[in-house]
Amino acid sequence: MATHMPNNYNETVLHKYLRHWTRDPNNVSTLDMDAISWATDEERRERMKNYCEIGADYYDLVSPLYEQGWGQQFHYSPLTPGLSLSECTTAYEKRFAELARVKKGMRVLDLGCGIGGPARTIALTFDCHVVGITNSAWHVERGTALTKKAGLSDKVTFVKGDFLKLPFPDASFDGAYSVESLCYAPNPIEVYREVKRVLKPGAFFTFHDFAMTEKWDPNLPEHVKVRNWIEFGNGLTNMPWVPRMREAIKEAGYELVQEIDMALTSAPAPWYYGPAGDIWWAWRIPGWADFWKVFKMWPPFRGLAHLVYRIMILFGFLPKEVSTLMDMMWFCTKGAAIGGKMGIFTPIDMNS
Repeated sequence: MATHMPNNYNETVLHKYLRHWTRDPNNVSTLDMDAISWATDEERRERMKNYCEIGADYYDLVSPLYEQGWGQQFHYSPLTPGLSLSECTTAYEKRFAELARVKKGMRVLDLGCGIGGPARTIALTFDCHVVGITNSAWHVERGTALTKKAGLSDKVTFVKGDFLKLPFPDASFDGAYSVESLCYAPNPIEVYREVKRVLKPGAFFTFHDFAMTEKWDPNLPEHVKVRNWIEFGNGLTNMPWVPRMREAIKEAGYELVQEIDMALTSAPAPWYYGPAGDIWWAWRIPGWADFWKVFKMWPPFRGLAHLVYRIMILFGFLPKEVSTLMDMMWFCTKGAAIGGKMGIFTPIDMNS
């Protein structure tokens, strides 16, 4: 494994996460498909109470895998003709910061900062100071190391904490943003209000987030199942719904200035072509490194890899948890791709 893998990365980390998604606490080595796909309202409410722990357990498990397979930026981006996946991601972060009205010299809060990929892009491009908050100690450790390596320790700092209980005084930031992180809060309005508390009067609040679209229907079992898959695959406890997000922004005292659905801005390929493993588009997007990223998620390749792992497990060369982890990451990528194709799930920008 790569040297940036945490010291405690083993089956125990997987077990810690899976125990939140099973009806049999004595079996946390395999996926409980019924509990994942058809969680009851009571089970989901119980998980919401533990959202912070579940999110931390999830990212302790997947962050090293994300970084190895996708890079330092843990988010989707709209595609731009002529640019590779990596270039699209960086270009999007810069456009997003412009949308958020980031200016030189500002002190900006990054909510759910991960290992700091977007924070470093924004701090370097706009010459501002970014304070990232995450509930993962591993994110703080790894993000701090990467930031030091990039020579940006004077511009980007990391704090461990809960963004529903921000450890900052009132009116202490010139602006705040988030990239695919506020969806981890069980109730959007609670985090929107807490962010408003730490912002100076008139400061911006802009976020790019996962959401179920207006097409999502809670009365359709297939829609509910796909939402549950996305939640499990991404460590979420209550995926936000776009109409409710709009209401919560207003209830928290903001004015919704702009809303941008990534599904409508990605070209020529859909935003989810990468996690879908669509090698037809991968051939046409520049960069062999990006092609390999997508190829590894191509269903035939994943099926073959899974078969190889199962054979190695059968003969005792690998623990069975390796297969379980591969199954779990299927939900992470394919759940998002399926929801995107159905039009019921999208990453969305909201600017207030």
